[in-house]
Amino acid sequence: QQMGILQLVGVICVCPPQVERADMARGGMDSLLLPDVPVAFSGVSTDQINNNFGLMFKSDYGRPSPHVNNSGVELLTRALKSAPDKSLVLMCSTCLGDAAEVIDNNPSLFSRAVKEVIILGSVKPLKRSKYLEPEECGVALWDSYAKKVYRHCQKMKIPTVSLCRDISRGFPFPCNYVDDLATSNHMVGIKVQQNEEMYINSQWELAKLKQENGLFDNQYRKVVDSKSFCKYSLGNQTPINGQGNVWPLVKSIDLELTLGLMCSLPQYREAHFKWETHLVNGTYHRVCRYNSSSSGMIKTDSLANEIHMLIGFTLRTALLNTSC
Repeated sequence: QQMGILQLVGVICVCPPQVERADMARGGMDSLLLPDVPVAFSGVSTDQINNNFGLMFKSDYGRPSPHVNNSGVELLTRALKSAPDKSLVLMCSTCLGDAAEVIDNNPSLFSRAVKEVIILGSVKPLKRSKYLEPEECGVALWDSYAKKVYRHCQKMKIPTVSLCRDISRGFPFPCNYVDDLATSNHMVGIKVQQNEEMYINSQWELAKLKQENGLFDNQYRKVVDSKSFCKYSLGNQTPINGQGNVWPLVKSIDLELTLGLMCSLPQYREAHFKWETHLVNGTYHRVCRYNSSSSGMIKTDSLANEIHMLIGFTLRTALLNTSC
């Protein structure tokens, strides 16, 4: 935004716990000198995931903020009303409930203002159906929201861009990039480094537990297995026996939201991603259904380097322009 590449008009936190995430996003936006970008939390997506996110961030800049006082539907509706025709790019992840409710309440407003919808998720192969249909995520309510958004976009000729979440697996953003961002001394860079290291090490411990308790134990069904962890997160390296801290070995962290944001910018979308293009109702819809960066992306090293530089520039510029 500081470079004029895009203009952020709002952030809606949809993944549980929504309120804690919104408080954290508000603190992060303020620290990046974006106090005018409104933040809201979803009142549509229900807390169907056991998540300790709030405990992790509550003590820092995730403290309750009086400036997070809008629901996601209210914020999205306000942004649509103030936007020129076909000017907004909507990036959605996890739960599309707020967008689905706005479509229910005011479909003509959504159709008028939205230029394009970027969705972190894949679609089913287009066979007999004339419409693209999203892959199920396993939560019935969230699946119904996604179907509604996809169907409305296709009927109203709003282009969609679907990016498989797993595209970020193996994306070459190593630990030293994250460590370098922490050297900016910006609280966002420091906190990201601390929590990424903690997260990576916890995932390694869970992967080992999963291997010890059997790969198909229901208790660990959502945990990556140790083989995949070593392949994608550690760049095919295997930690030595008993090694607890694997952070120095990390070659890839999860940047699915960042890659989704890059897809909203045509210059990055065209240069770095492999797409299927489907013509539905006279409108082109793009799908990247690959499950790793090595198979679904182009020039990943140059993109990772540019992301590293852009984030570093943002953090350091924010500190330089902060008056004490």
